[in-house]
Amino acid sequence: MKAGLIGSQKINLSKSAYSGQIGLNGRVSRVVCSVADPDRRQVLTGIAGGMAVSVGTQLIVPDIAEAKLVDKVIKGSALSAFQKRDLLADFQKRIEKEMKSVLTAADAPAAMRLLIHDAATFDAKTKTGGMNGSIATAEELKRPVNRDLNALVGKLRKVREAVKANGPPAQAMVSWADTIVLATKVTTELSWNKEKAARSEKSQTLAQQFGNPFEVKLGRVDSTGPDPDVNIPGPGSSSAEVQAFMGALNVKDPSQLGGPLGKKAPFWERPTFLLWTASEDDPAAAEAAFAQDPTFDAWKQKYDKSRATTFRQDYEIDFITFFNKLADLGAVFDKNVYLYDLTIQVPDRL
Repeated sequence: MKAGLIGSQKINLSKSAYSGQIGLNGRVSRVVCSVADPDRRQVLTGIAGGMAVSVGTQLIVPDIAEAKLVDKVIKGSALSAFQKRDLLADFQKRIEKEMKSVLTAADAPAAMRLLIHDAATFDAKTKTGGMNGSIATAEELKRPVNRDLNALVGKLRKVREAVKANGPPAQAMVSWADTIVLATKVTTELSWNKEKAARSEKSQTLAQQFGNPFEVKLGRVDSTGPDPDVNIPGPGSSSAEVQAFMGALNVKDPSQLGGPLGKKAPFWERPTFLLWTASEDDPAAAEAAFAQDPTFDAWKQKYDKSRATTFRQDYEIDFITFFNKLADLGAVFDKNVYLYDLTIQVPDRL
């Protein structure tokens, strides 16, 4: 008898079955129905004692109509690598869906500022600060440079609470650091979609179906308190002031930078142009202001050409690459933080 292909009874835990059977108590019960979402591989529990259970995927199990069922607990840490990945993907999908109900493209600049201000506290010498969610603490939000971010943090607080309330009780609440990263990702994508829609409906459809994947890593651990204050340029600062700030991020020894044999700063002119201008209330105006400097003007011309194409590959791929470098700056990851134990029912004869 082969695991996953035993007997003839079809079992499927669809999204509704997940919320009704797993979502409230972390238990998996038998649900008999036709296959739904056959293209999804949301297998959360895998083969356990000869019985396979999944979310949104048809599996074959023994005929257990007359068998006595017993509980079997599967530790979250015991799931296979692809099962852990799929559980995390489902978690991210629920978070992003909730975010899209409260955030819009207009929130993109504030979300990017929130991310930059959280990452900006990273000290390359002591390896402290960075993307740890401390920006959401009351003390940091009271700082003058962060005060305009309070409204967005309030929206994100509601998102975190809603995702926790509607998800499995045993699953940890999404960290503030991950919330900020996902909020910036979601609002940036919304703003990009708005720009594409302004060009043509066809361009928007093609870009959404075959566009550039915006992937991010989750599992960031939050700080237990505020980080030290740092001098962050305010909105409308000069390109020189902004570059001095961005160029110092994640730099332990500035004397090693520059010159024919020197290293390039992690956040040099290109990432500065891409990320900082996106944090201004009027990104287009910020780009035009930066372009007064010939160095930044070269990047503006390059990305203007890219954004005039359907898939905008140069612009979006570069943006996503540098975005992730900033989103990971100083972050401490716990790869198992969002996993949780599942209880399934299996025939006691297996």
